[in-house]
Amino acid sequence: MGAVDEFVRSLSEAIKPDDRIPIARWAESYRILPPDTPEPGPWRNSRTPYLVGIMDALSPDSPYREVYLKKGHQLGGSALGENFIGHAITSAAGNILAVFATVEDGEKWNLSRFEPMRQSTPELRRRIRDKEVKGSDNTQRRKKFPGGFMQIVGANRPGGLKSSTMRYVLLEEMDEYLGDIGKQGAPETLAKNRTSNFGRKARIFGNSTPTIVGSSPIDRNYLRGDQQKYMVACPCCGSRQFFKWSQMKWPDGEPEKARYACEHCAVLSTEAEWKTLGYEGAYWLPTTRGEPGVASFHLPSLYAPLGWRPWVELAADFIAAKADPIALKAFINNMLAECWEDLTGQIKGAEIAKRREGWGLRTIPKGCLALVMSVDVQGNRLEYKIVGFGRNKKHWVIDYNIIDGDPAKEEVWARLTALRERPMVNSFGVSMRVQTCAIDSGGHHTHEVYHYARLYRHAGVFAVKGASSAGKPVIGRPVPMDVNHKGRVIKGGVQLWHVGTDTAKSLLFNYIASDEESIPEDRFIRFPAGLSDDYFEQLTAEVFDAAKSQYRKLPGRRNEVIDLFVYAFAAAYHPLLRLDVMRDADWSQLESMIEPVNGDLFRAPLPTPDEQEVDIVEQDQQEVAVEIAVTASEAQPAPVVPASTPAPQPEQPPDSDWLSGTDNWLD
Repeated sequence: MGAVDEFVRSLSEAIKPDDRIPIARWAESYRILPPDTPEPGPWRNSRTPYLVGIMDALSPDSPYREVYLKKGHQLGGSALGENFIGHAITSAAGNILAVFATVEDGEKWNLSRFEPMRQSTPELRRRIRDKEVKGSDNTQRRKKFPGGFMQIVGANRPGGLKSSTMRYVLLEEMDEYLGDIGKQGAPETLAKNRTSNFGRKARIFGNSTPTIVGSSPIDRNYLRGDQQKYMVACPCCGSRQFFKWSQMKWPDGEPEKARYACEHCAVLSTEAEWKTLGYEGAYWLPTTRGEPGVASFHLPSLYAPLGWRPWVELAADFIAAKADPIALKAFINNMLAECWEDLTGQIKGAEIAKRREGWGLRTIPKGCLALVMSVDVQGNRLEYKIVGFGRNKKHWVIDYNIIDGDPAKEEVWARLTALRERPMVNSFGVSMRVQTCAIDSGGHHTHEVYHYARLYRHAGVFAVKGASSAGKPVIGRPVPMDVNHKGRVIKGGVQLWHVGTDTAKSLLFNYIASDEESIPEDRFIRFPAGLSDDYFEQLTAEVFDAAKSQYRKLPGRRNEVIDLFVYAFAAAYHPLLRLDVMRDADWSQLESMIEPVNGDLFRAPLPTPDEQEVDIVEQDQQEVAVEIAVTASEAQPAPVVPASTPAPQPEQPPDSDWLSGTDNWLD
């Protein structure tokens, strides 16, 4: 084909009227799934019949302009978005804006999803040439085709959302977007504004797994629409209904026998029965009127095709998650496609204070197997907390106090060192010390924090700073802060670790809320009797702001206690400990050293926490004062103290120590 013929062909394709073929029919006629997908070959609507109605709502003859899908995992929702894009390129050409949380996410989608679809689907390959072909205008972020182009942008960059007029907009995983970028509005609003010139011919498709009530973009737009549910028939009585988790039934402890109970006849039927007989004639039913031109669909993972997400697996996942608020939140979001309700605003300090138990500060309860310290630096004091960790995500507040004084002075840090290195003996007679210590460097006295972290790096001390954006891991990668005069990193210098504050706060508040109905032994966070009422008031000094998708401090309230919990999580998740990824076998090995089963028959047992005096704060302060004097007089930093050693017992000969050889138990 000559250059003139190619030009004429491209021009004719660009100006020809829209093909009125529905997207679902287009997918079945032209879409070829790549060989590396779970089910390669021609697209089959019969495999995911629930997607047909959503694709029809996006088709040219549909009365809807905006379509939103609130979805669970493993349902084909992302593939539906690809069909939407493919149809727009081949049958009703126009400019396309594909929006992802970040540019990097968009580039990853291009390489892992769009390019394989283009390569395996002849209709797309014919219109978008390989990037190696001269003049193809096919890059990672831009795809040129007859009649338009596709631009891939990140929701974190407002410039990309305001550049050109668009006919089609794909909003992928909307709940991962930032709430407001550059104080110019929500990303989905900026993207939708690009379609105003096309009126009713424009199509906007947003899809996402929901997150938190009040701050979820997909839920907010779902509520704008007609809120459609997929109605299936009972295999027994034929009554139409949509799947609800409350109707999933199984005998106690036997999730492999999970069945779904009909709302009308109460007969239990298998997944195979519901998804064969029940899917015959199934349809989407609007449950409210909604805004004109806005369709919305709710699709939990219960609808996944046979073999994709079996109900017995969902039941087993639910059993494993229901005792863990973090895992339960993920199940509700990802499997049920429902929002998690944040309850921080309903938690009262006085109610949490009632959870104090009959053991004092600096007491090691049974089950506490590792200790970390967190430090918050203020202009006139240091505040510290020691938190104990055990298996099954159990936490104990071991100590909390304030070191008054100017942190610019060495004596204040010397007092911190004395407290950090001071051992505590558990009821098994084993001496325990702090393993890691996270110190906030984001506010006052940054250089003093760096100096202390540099000096005691060998003892697990490190500097932290809260991440500025949400959704970050509890602890990220370290950033070297020490460089020489040539700008090169000094090996072994101080490192700054960024902390995902919102992520850690979500952990904290979910644990606290989940403990409301639990007995003490089952609580995730347990408190000693020595904590003041002010401690618990600080613990409730922040609430989740749904409008901004972040936690905010209440006016006039102190929140150092919350920050100390955040840094304590970072200390526990630090690579030196990694308590968050320890397996049951790891905990068992640790438990055998910290709480040995075979004790010394001739050694008198230590009192249990309940038998100890509650008011021991004054005695602690006197002991700390003696240690401070010793520490301040030393010119060199203290040597590394083993993590776990037997408590000295003068009445025993040296060779009777049954726990010998267990120094440095976490090395």
